[in-house]
Amino acid sequence: MHLLHIDRKTISELELIETENNRKSIFEFVNQTETSGGRDKLMRQFLKPEFDLENIKQKHDAVRHILQYPKEWEFPLNQKLMDLVEYYYFLNIDPVISNYKIVNYFEGIRYWIMYRSYYKTFKEGIKNLYLLFRHLNKFIVKIKGKELPMFLKRIVDQMGRILQEKFIQEILENEEDEAPGFLSIFTVDKAFREDHKDQMAILIDLIYELDLIISMAKVHQKYNLCFPEFVKSKSPMIEIRGLRHLFVKNCEMNDVLLERDHFFMFVTGPNMAGKTTYLKACGVAVFMAHLGFGVPANSMKLTPFDSIFSSINAADNLSKGYSYFYSEVLRVKEAAENLKKNNSNLFIFDELFRGTNVKDAFDGSLLVIRGFLNWPGSFFLLSSHLIELAKELRPETGISFQYFDSEVKDGKPLFNYQLKNGISDERLGLLILKNEKIDQLLNPNP
Repeated sequence: MHLLHIDRKTISELELIETENNRKSIFEFVNQTETSGGRDKLMRQFLKPEFDLENIKQKHDAVRHILQYPKEWEFPLNQKLMDLVEYYYFLNIDPVISNYKIVNYFEGIRYWIMYRSYYKTFKEGIKNLYLLFRHLNKFIVKIKGKELPMFLKRIVDQMGRILQEKFIQEILENEEDEAPGFLSIFTVDKAFREDHKDQMAILIDLIYELDLIISMAKVHQKYNLCFPEFVKSKSPMIEIRGLRHLFVKNCEMNDVLLERDHFFMFVTGPNMAGKTTYLKACGVAVFMAHLGFGVPANSMKLTPFDSIFSSINAADNLSKGYSYFYSEVLRVKEAAENLKKNNSNLFIFDELFRGTNVKDAFDGSLLVIRGFLNWPGSFFLLSSHLIELAKELRPETGISFQYFDSEVKDGKPLFNYQLKNGISDERLGLLILKNEKIDQLLNPNP
């Protein structure tokens, strides 16, 4: 397993998980799990994305299979039942320890007298276990003997072996019993929470893993995703055709083409033209690909990356005495340190050094970009309004220039959100201000 390094700031800026202001997140969009355990598994992947190319391929095969046979792969359990079983599994009262029924009988009476509330909890817990084992067994029987992709076969085979345990088979053979008898409560409780505790933990985890992979298939179909293809190459590459962002309805699609000879993309264009959304969409697609998800695009090929790093929403830090500009400087410093730690990185910068004057922003950006151009093993996406900066960088190798354009009709800007080759010199900030009548609102004598 390899770890895709991504810090909390990048997770926040790419809106991968919910932020403090409760804005929507990628996690919210792709979480179609039925259980809290499946959701927790997905969240752990988002916070610590580990990946293995063979495992990703197996996930893709599993999702394809589930999509081909959706009725057979309806998740057989629900969150309420799983939460009750898990609560019961972690009870902090010891089970009856004897293997002899007569001893269990008298121990059971003692528990019933001394721990009546626990006895009721035992009874309800075992009743829910009966339901879990039976629902799960019906699901296994339904797909038993069918040819399955490796990822699903591993889950189903392991579940099947655990369901062959004697105490589970005795439950499954008595299909008419809806609730356990007095002695059965303590016998099954001991088997579940002591004798086979480790296997039961594995079974619960397999259920959550099944929930998650079925959820991934639902997401793939719901958002019409494509399977990304990881390729073997000595040099890094990203080729995305028809990229879009999940948050944007009827999103215009654009391409991303990065390889060793063009590893730095300089994006220009007026405000509101789509630059930031495009940069975020690229980061999200690379992230989702490494988790084994489909991606919102027509097609995607890429090499594995060691890290994703962004600087999109810089902020001052009053508690540390940092200005907005100094916070930007520290973020660039972190990026430089990241370059030396990892071999293959994706860097996303939306406007370098907005927190200072134009001259310092120009000189500082030029210094940093020329430094980044020394690292062709990583990719850089950068947007900027500094047109003069783009013109200064034209002679440099490894850099490509893309722009989003617009047109003004009846005094209002219109955007097509289509990425084009070249540099944009459009400036619409003043027009947008006037369209919102800011000048009139600030006039005390209209």
